[in-house]
Amino acid sequence: MFGSKMSRLLFILLAIVALAGLAFVACGDDEEEGEEIGTVDVLGIWGDEELVSFETMVAPWEEDTGGGMEFTGTRDITTVITTRVEGGDPPDVAIPAEVGRFQQFATEGKLTPLSACEGLEDAVRANYPQGFIDLGTVDGTLYGFFMKADTKGTIWYNPKFFDENGYEPLTADSTWDDLIALSDQILADGTPPWSIGVESGEASGWPGTDWIQQILLNEAGGTVYDGVIDGSVPFTDAQVKDAWEKFGEVALTEGYTVQGGAVGINAANFVDSSYPPFESPPTAAMVYLGGFASGFITDQFPDAVAGEDFDFFPFPGGAVTGGANIVYAFNDDATTCSFLNYLVSAEAQEIWVNIGGFTSVNSQVSLDSYPDAVARAQAEQLAGAEVFRFDLDDAIGGALQLAEFDGVTQYLANPDDLDNILAGIEASRE
Repeated sequence: MFGSKMSRLLFILLAIVALAGLAFVACGDDEEEGEEIGTVDVLGIWGDEELVSFETMVAPWEEDTGGGMEFTGTRDITTVITTRVEGGDPPDVAIPAEVGRFQQFATEGKLTPLSACEGLEDAVRANYPQGFIDLGTVDGTLYGFFMKADTKGTIWYNPKFFDENGYEPLTADSTWDDLIALSDQILADGTPPWSIGVESGEASGWPGTDWIQQILLNEAGGTVYDGVIDGSVPFTDAQVKDAWEKFGEVALTEGYTVQGGAVGINAANFVDSSYPPFESPPTAAMVYLGGFASGFITDQFPDAVAGEDFDFFPFPGGAVTGGANIVYAFNDDATTCSFLNYLVSAEAQEIWVNIGGFTSVNSQVSLDSYPDAVARAQAEQLAGAEVFRFDLDDAIGGALQLAEFDGVTQYLANPDDLDNILAGIEASRE
């Protein structure tokens, strides 16, 4: 009897210990799963309407998690992020539009792999194109993903103005000579064919580099383009110089720009330069800017109808350059990981897609999510380009990128000094 009682007591005691252990584990799990979400420190490039769109995109994450976002936006992000990292005060998350510093930080062991956040790497590998996965990989480890992309193979024009004057939009099969012929035709009829502005604060000049890289890719091909990025083709190469001179053929030909030449182009803000073709009446016929320009146009002309009042045709030659905002982190805190897992999702990105001015490379984002046919056409151009290259100056990054920006403004002001300008840019290569 005594042995039987002792057995029962022992069984009960063991059961209590086991239940206590399960309760302890359960509490631990609950604490881990319910880890408090705080405020994420984000450094990016957006301001004005783009920042409003991004904040709208982030709002559901803040509401669902109770977290918050402190965002710092600057076009001089390369300098700012380098200073903060070197000073031991990196942001939690960076969202720049260049990969040069990203690759440097990853190589130096300063970034957190996506695998450190549960489910994040799997989501990227399952839903993003391999080319973009490769761009986010350094030494075999995936450190970043591309949240927002822009095609830069887009020449914006006013369809009604073109129709009224009998001008035919070019196609991907058109050539550089075709573009010059169209420009000459428009000029002969009394309208400046182009609007160009390269002013952008400390990053002034970058809209000119977009022209040059697009020309270079179409005229010289991907091998030369890649060589400029990796250093095997210097900026002093004859094919690179030819691309700069072709840009000058548009920017500096008398009467070609509504800005009136070099002084006006260097002084004109790139956002403001998107307006002239869509004024009433148009004061210029075309503007070359990336897909993001649609947002500038609709903000300035809220009654403009996509496809009727504004549209784009592909840059002649068919190859496409594109910019993209890469997302990467300097820690794997619960707040950081929660924020990243939200940004990587199709549900989050469709919010900005619906607003406009956003092209996603997440395969789960439906083309039906885009607000109009022009936005869908941008997404299709980006996804379907036979030859695509990441924005050249964003790919090189750092001092070389800034030197190229500065070189554009110098070239516009003093085109006869191009050889020295290109040599100076190359000399800044790290």
